[in-house]
Amino acid sequence: MSKRYNLFSVFGIESEYMIVEKSSLKNQPIADKVLQELNKGVICNEVDLGKISCSNELVNHLLEIKSTHPEKSINNLDATYHNSVMEINEVLNKWNCCLMPTSMNPWFNPLNETVLWPHDHNEIYNLYDQIFNCKGHGWSNIQSVHLNLPFQNETEFVKLHSAIRIILPLIPFFAASSPFYDSKKQSLADNRLAFYELNQAKVPSIIGNIIPENVKSFSEYDRILEKIYKDISPYDPNKILQNSWLNSRAAIPKFDVFAIEIRLMDIQESPYMDFTLINLFVEMIKFIIEQDSLSKNFDMFTDNYLRTIYDQSKEFTPISDLKNYFNLFDIKTKDVTFNNLRSQIIDKFLHLIAAKYHKGLDILKCHGSLSQRLVETELTVDKYKKLISCLNNNIPYEN
Repeated sequence: MSKRYNLFSVFGIESEYMIVEKSSLKNQPIADKVLQELNKGVICNEVDLGKISCSNELVNHLLEIKSTHPEKSINNLDATYHNSVMEINEVLNKWNCCLMPTSMNPWFNPLNETVLWPHDHNEIYNLYDQIFNCKGHGWSNIQSVHLNLPFQNETEFVKLHSAIRIILPLIPFFAASSPFYDSKKQSLADNRLAFYELNQAKVPSIIGNIIPENVKSFSEYDRILEKIYKDISPYDPNKILQNSWLNSRAAIPKFDVFAIEIRLMDIQESPYMDFTLINLFVEMIKFIIEQDSLSKNFDMFTDNYLRTIYDQSKEFTPISDLKNYFNLFDIKTKDVTFNNLRSQIIDKFLHLIAAKYHKGLDILKCHGSLSQRLVETELTVDKYKKLISCLNNNIPYEN
């Protein structure tokens, strides 16, 4: 997004996958070898595969698949992303490996198995490791989808940022895919985010209250970034980390490309389900922006109020007062529960979303998030091999 685009005129999607050995599902730190193979024998950080590019991340068992250029439509991008997954899997066959979906590997031991990216830009990763210790789930076992939405000017930025922060707390409830780690079911549906919240606790301003502050201008946000840079400077005297991507809130402005990146979404079982959710979230954000009468209500949704809903949203059975939330989406009901809100929101926006994604929305409505579907049966290697099959066939996971 080197040029400026109007609201919702283009989209940028980044999807992270772990590399595993096909039989054991053990993470394999060979991302550099895959990129080298894709780049005709030359080690690199990123390879242009056409509409999609493939790049490295912090750890060497992870690959990121992303839009090479801003995309004007998200309706059929799942097929494009799926084709790239299959192209990468063809390369991974050489090592009897494949990409595995979901946001956490249940059997990964970060203390013993973490291998950081060893090539270009590794000074960034090494400094992160030096400051925060990246040998933990919160750094090396969290795969996500990032949705980038553009803004052309300050007015659009304020509208977009205000609307995004309103829907952020609901994203884990729809998108959780991390119910297992340390080889067992855990208490939360979204454990990735629980680890993500704590991974930079040494410098609390980096993530803030995770739900971003309600800002009214570029300069207000600049002050947030200035505090982050000031707080990290004792650990980063050479200013290696002092860039906008250091900010780890649930949604971050990327002023160099005039976009806001939403970071809360766990990666799903297939690009089809990723884009089912992306379509839903985009329509929710559009709706809030389009409701001029609602703009005066944004200030009542404080960071702490939204954080309370967000914390509940990570649970398997969240309980919270959602009356004001229902009012935001113009939903009238006496049953103000998370489950009812999910059903009502899907029903409200279904007609705006391409018919090909209706099956995915119906699965979410009837059976819940991927985490909720995964814990219906016990944790086994075969269950995650079935998830790999879902990825390979670009289909939803169903019990």
